[in-house]
Amino acid sequence: MRMKVFPLAFASIRGEVRGTTWDAVAEWYDELRRDHEGFESHQYLRDIVASVRASGVADRLGVITSMHDLVVVSLETKNGHYETIKVISPSTMAPVDDGCFALTFFGRKKRRHGREEIQQHPVADAVPAFWRLVEEKFGISPAAR
Repeated sequence: MRMKVFPLAFASIRGEVRGTTWDAVAEWYDELRRDHEGFESHQYLRDIVASVRASGVADRLGVITSMHDLVVVSLETKNGHYETIKVISPSTMAPVDDGCFALTFFGRKKRRHGREEIQQHPVADAVPAFWRLVEEKFGISPAAR
C-alpha cells in the first residue's frame, strides 16, 4: 500500500558509505531488546537483519542506522550517489496502520514509480517485503532465504 510523505521518511547518502556491519547492527538490536522494555515492537527489524546476515549477499548491501531505522544501500554503486531503502522503526512514529510498518525508497534515477516511494506492509510480511524492494531497486537477490 502506497502512503503519503511523512517527516523523516527518506534517507539521502552521498559520498562514501561509512556504515556499520550487519553483525554490529544485530548486536546493537539485541542489546536494545535486553535493556529496554518495549523494544519487542522492533522485532521485524531484527528479523530483516537476520535474513540479510543469512542471505549470502550481506557483503553487497551496506547498512546504516538512523536512530532505530535501517538505511540500506547497494554497495555496487559506482558514482557515490546512493539510492536508499529505509526500514522505518516504530520509534519514527510513521503514520501506519496497527500491525504495519513503512518501507521507503529514495532514488537518483528516473523510475517507473518515481524517485520516492513509501509503502506500508504488515509486520508479519517484513522480510519478504524488504527483499522484494531490494530485488526491484538494487537487483540483488538473496542466495538463500
